[in-house]
Amino acid sequence: MKLKNIVVLSVIVVLLISILQQIYFGYAMGTIRAKTETTLNACFKKAFDRTVDDQVNNLSLPEGTMTHIIYMPVNPGETPEEEDFSFYTSQQTAAILQEVYDTEIPLDTLLMNLERDLRSDGVDGKVYLRISDVQADTILQMLPAYPRQGFLDMEFVSDKAYLNKDKGIVVEGQVIFSLRQGNLFSRQFWATVVIRCLSVLIIIGFFLRVRSLQRQQINIACQRAEFYRQAKELEAPICQVKSDMVSARWMPVYEMVKKLLASVETTLTHAKQENVRINKRRVFRPLLWSGMAICGIFLLTVLWGFFFYAERWHEVLHQTQVAFEEAFVSESRQRYDRLHQQLSAQGRPTSRLTGSTAYPAMQLDSLLGIYWFENDSVGNPQGPHIHTGYAYVKQGGLYMNENARVRRAYTNQYYFVSMGEPYIPLDRQCMDSLFKVRLHREKLPAGHLHFFHSDGDSLSSHWSSIVTPSVSTRNDRTEWMQGVVPFSLSYVVGTDWYLFLSLGLMFFFTVFCIYIQWRIARRQRQLEQFRRDFTYAMIHDMKSPFRSVLMGAQIMASGRIDPASEKASRLLTAMNDECDHLLSLSARVVMLTQLERGELQLHQTDIALRPLLEDLAAKFSLKATKPVTFSIDCPTDFHITADAFCMREVLSNLVDNALKYSRESVHICLSAVRTNGNVYLSVRDNGIGISPRDRRRIFGKFERVVSGSRATGASGFGLGLNFVWQVVRAHGGTVSVLSDGRSYSEFRIELSSHQASVAS
Repeated sequence: MKLKNIVVLSVIVVLLISILQQIYFGYAMGTIRAKTETTLNACFKKAFDRTVDDQVNNLSLPEGTMTHIIYMPVNPGETPEEEDFSFYTSQQTAAILQEVYDTEIPLDTLLMNLERDLRSDGVDGKVYLRISDVQADTILQMLPAYPRQGFLDMEFVSDKAYLNKDKGIVVEGQVIFSLRQGNLFSRQFWATVVIRCLSVLIIIGFFLRVRSLQRQQINIACQRAEFYRQAKELEAPICQVKSDMVSARWMPVYEMVKKLLASVETTLTHAKQENVRINKRRVFRPLLWSGMAICGIFLLTVLWGFFFYAERWHEVLHQTQVAFEEAFVSESRQRYDRLHQQLSAQGRPTSRLTGSTAYPAMQLDSLLGIYWFENDSVGNPQGPHIHTGYAYVKQGGLYMNENARVRRAYTNQYYFVSMGEPYIPLDRQCMDSLFKVRLHREKLPAGHLHFFHSDGDSLSSHWSSIVTPSVSTRNDRTEWMQGVVPFSLSYVVGTDWYLFLSLGLMFFFTVFCIYIQWRIARRQRQLEQFRRDFTYAMIHDMKSPFRSVLMGAQIMASGRIDPASEKASRLLTAMNDECDHLLSLSARVVMLTQLERGELQLHQTDIALRPLLEDLAAKFSLKATKPVTFSIDCPTDFHITADAFCMREVLSNLVDNALKYSRESVHICLSAVRTNGNVYLSVRDNGIGISPRDRRRIFGKFERVVSGSRATGASGFGLGLNFVWQVVRAHGGTVSVLSDGRSYSEFRIELSSHQASVAS
């Protein structure tokens, strides 16, 4: 993958992760807000009902004394929800207690009840009561004293409850979450701050890594350009050196080589200084930063998944509890109605009241003046309609710690005791049916009921099962019941698949981001290895030959050996070989440059291939520093049409490559065959082989120094195989490599039929 593509993909992935994280934060905050508002309203209503009922029960009246009638206007034929009716009538009761019985609602008790209920439901903000005059639109009192709200504070206010509707006095519950303190909102807020910081770190890390890669590439490009310049400028000076060597003009040889060596030394020194400068910059490691940021986002992605699962779990718990309580109320109401009908049929009293104050009678006269309860000619109620009940004193209270639904069911069960009748047991089959019907209506998993007689037999909720709070099925508290609903990951994923799909996408994007970082780090390591090996290659392929020629010229100029001696002849041969090596390097570089620019002109001639292969075998047999044997499989009359210089350089490169990457003893097979009109030239060795990974890229320019997997001590710039590939392609042919990666390599050149002929 190219660097440009990596950068573009990195930016896209980081932006997608940031956008998805922001969406999840918005969803989470919205969910928590809705949950907090719902919980605050429910707890405030429950606390208000309990406080008002406690105040009624604390009146100095006998138990069972009726204090007033409670009522709620409804549409004809409708029955209000228990919680709505209880909250509405509690506001009536608060005003009646104040005006008739001269009793105020204790706000301290209301605040204490509200705080306790909110804490039990997981709301951990600071709780206040706000008493207001809605007619004057003013706040009369804050309980406790209201502090100055901070910039990062979040406020939630419950529904209003009238303490006195005629005067417009209301009380509201208020919860404030400070983001500077540890609570649910602060954790979510700081989570998104961390996410954004991590995203910024990733972007900065990517930017710095890309800049580092670009600097490395520019540095390497400069080294390449300098190498190209020097290599292309070698031809004329080296030819002059060879001419001076023939004329035995050793001092001009010495001066020229010394000048060329100084130029190479300058380039090499500059490269080393640049390497040191780049290495010093590595004190700052943006990869570590961005890597830690990606891991942090990866962890937060997992945490989002747990958050969604937990939120869904709590939502199902609430829905299950409501379904269970509604079923319990409905079943207890059926038992209540059966007993009520039996008592009415027997002509016995059905009321639990023992007496009444004067106010209910006055209240009834007033209600009859407003509401009437007659039916029209077809039997439908006409006129305003109300749902009624009555409030009476219950010494010690009656199940006031329960919510309105459970309290209503317990009140129905208490009716059997208060009427002195035998207790009617719970109909388990009916209760189970009612529970399952309500679960099905809410599209919840099918559940069941659990009955027990002691606390040790009760069940507790966990991540794979939801258990409702227990309720007593008997007034003497000897039998208890719970609703149980299975809860699984498949259910959550099935209902909230869109959330988990986006989470999966974000998980994939994060993993992909990690992969891109790995690719960048890998590419940077390759470039660092290239820079080091390129410097070493300059020393070996340019500096070492110059040193050898310089040393030889110095020895010959000193007159310490006889020019006609065998030692002088060997020294002169070595110097000529080094010059030939430099000329060959220069020729390859010039030719590669021409190939890249499309300026190379091939001078194709008829080439007798057998003599060329024999000459190469003889040349490399003399130059080899290890035992080497050649076998040639080529007809004596085998001819090809190609550029003679280029083809000789191509085969020389392949043979030289076989010698470099070989063991102690080398055998090289040179062959040429004609198949289906095409010519196949091959160079096969018994060396160390080439791995499949290297075979895919070994023809790249400078690829020898990038790939360290064939490390055998061989040196060079890695131009040879790229030169082979470029020249063969210029001839309209192809080059391929076969190897088992362990014991041999075979380079095969294929030339089309119009480029090869067999002499007749």
